Amino acid sequence: MANLYYNDRLIIAYASINQSTKLWSPGAEISWKRDGQRHSHTIGGLADRFKTSEEAERFVIGLAKAIDVALSER
Repeated sequence: MANLYYNDRLIIAYASINQSTKLWSPGAEISWKRDGQRHSHTIGGLADRFKTSEEAERFVIGLAKAIDVALSER
């Protein structure tokens, strides 16, 4: 699991292993506060699979940063 503070948002990235294929699936939770309210966005159910948990976490961190840009524009 990797935690990253990026543009006033906390990104918690994780990877889950599929026991039958031995491949890793990425996921992340992005959370932030705005106007005194807590907000969050979950990334999961991705079709991408990786040979290592580190690769999966790097991928989802990059995706979370891209989503962060979209969230900032709201």
